[in-house]
Amino acid sequence: VHPDSRDEAGNAQAIITEVNFTVTKAGLSGQLLAATIEHETPALEEQKTALLREEESLKAQLFECEQALLKELSEATGNILENKALLESLTQTKTKSATIADKLAESTKLQISLDRDRNAYLPLAESAAQIFFVISDLSKVNHMYQFSLAAFLKLFQTALETKNDGHSPELRIKLLRSSLQTLTSTYVCRSLFKADRLMFAMHIAHGMHPEQFEPKEWELFCGTLVADKADPNQRRKESVIQIQTSGPTWVPADRAIALDMLLSTFAGLPQQLSIRDNNVWQDWVRSPRCEMEFPS
Repeated sequence: VHPDSRDEAGNAQAIITEVNFTVTKAGLSGQLLAATIEHETPALEEQKTALLREEESLKAQLFECEQALLKELSEATGNILENKALLESLTQTKTKSATIADKLAESTKLQISLDRDRNAYLPLAESAAQIFFVISDLSKVNHMYQFSLAAFLKLFQTALETKNDGHSPELRIKLLRSSLQTLTSTYVCRSLFKADRLMFAMHIAHGMHPEQFEPKEWELFCGTLVADKADPNQRRKESVIQIQTSGPTWVPADRAIALDMLLSTFAGLPQQLSIRDNNVWQDWVRSPRCEMEFPS
């Protein structure tokens, strides 16, 4: 490679953002849906492919008719209305175009019907795509945690091999989704340090089932929740004063702001956990193994 060409490539990369459309969520969902249909109902996928091929052929024929019509009109001489050969050619072209248009309309209706059948497996494809992006996020924790799309596609194909006992499409999708989650979790956990495995379990639970978490719950425990714009030191003083005046008294002063954020985020928590009952929490907060000795 000539040095000048390398410099030009470097200059171009400085001002161009490269976007890999093969790993967008929508693109991956479509790819996984095609793989699922090909495995579960191959005849449906073949029919879809043949229909698309026929539709493209019809569109090409319609374009050729339009071009031929324009060419004949541009090359016509004299009075067009008296040119019988031209009028016959125009009539034939119009008839052929109408026939092609009707076939395209029928093809569109059939394609809608096929898409309805294919979309029965769309929830599985979307769920699988979500799993891939969940595990891709692990690279933010450690650069060693990078998983290729090719490896994930092999996992997906393995999941599709799960035995089918004649279940309905809904039950089949549920079974395949569970199988894929199990395979992915096992595969990924083998690549993680032991200290990060619990983190990954929580991460995939949140990524696949965000509806199971209360508003702001994930942000609070990840430390990304912004309570307000007040000065942190001032907020800490206010939290300490609030704890000292209205309890609970078992809370250390250096944890007052953390408890204040917890209680302000989850209004029902104090009553559910008896937060203000010193007898319940006093021994726990003094325990050297507090993470193992939660109150019953």
